[in-house]
Amino acid sequence: MDKKRLRFVNLLAWGGAGLLLAGIALGYLGLAPQLDALFHTSDVAPVTTVVVTPTPEVIVPLLPFQEEAPSRQIGVPEVTLAPEMTPRPTPTDVPFTQSEETTPVATYTLPEGVVPVRLFIPDIDLEAPIVPIRWKYIEIAGVKQPIWDVPNQRAAGWHETSAKIGVPGNTVLNGHNTSNGEVFRYLYKLNVGATIMVEADNGATYTYTVTERLILPEAGRSLEVRIQNAQYILPTADERLTLVTCHPYNSLANRLLIIAHPVALPTAPSALMEGD
Repeated sequence: MDKKRLRFVNLLAWGGAGLLLAGIALGYLGLAPQLDALFHTSDVAPVTTVVVTPTPEVIVPLLPFQEEAPSRQIGVPEVTLAPEMTPRPTPTDVPFTQSEETTPVATYTLPEGVVPVRLFIPDIDLEAPIVPIRWKYIEIAGVKQPIWDVPNQRAAGWHETSAKIGVPGNTVLNGHNTSNGEVFRYLYKLNVGATIMVEADNGATYTYTVTERLILPEAGRSLEVRIQNAQYILPTADERLTLVTCHPYNSLANRLLIIAHPVALPTAPSALMEGD
């Protein structure tokens, strides 16, 4: 084989090797967030039973992030949030209900308390507004079922039929981890003992500590399983904060839930996220 042909063969070989390495690198970069999320939660076994006892007993919509096509949504229109993302207070002196005429869902009197407006999680450098959200109806396996919406911007969504801040009950916040600002992208990194702070509309800040990190298999599961998963966002007798997102990154396979309980009296917001 002459030298020109040998150089050409070597060039092809090195070029092919370079393309292979580039493909591997790009593939790794694309999968890195998902792999990182799986690695950080490898010690968290998927939850198969529900231990939350709701009070009062109500039927609650499913966890957010449905995989059904938007065209199948019926009944309740899409939620639109104001550009300034200013939460609107929910009345506390009258029973609150959100349902379709033929499918009542939940009717109960909201407890006293204050509306959450901003979320701070120092361990993952998260600071984001909190906006109120409602549910909408979709069809799942031929059954009309309410399901929680999610903010379409970088904000945590407060389930406005869940508890307000500073009173007994379950305050539920959800958010995207892959799209629309990825507000909860790094939620999986929170460990038990981490601090979460919520600023309320009265200017006070409420501090919580993480007590549980749960993974609930959701995508492709039966309606019965998804209803069981939704028990974690029902009202509770104790005061708690529940954060909900998808898991792992770029996947609807599971729901990641962070449950936290209050550890301190409310404080002024001036000292939040010092040094940022």
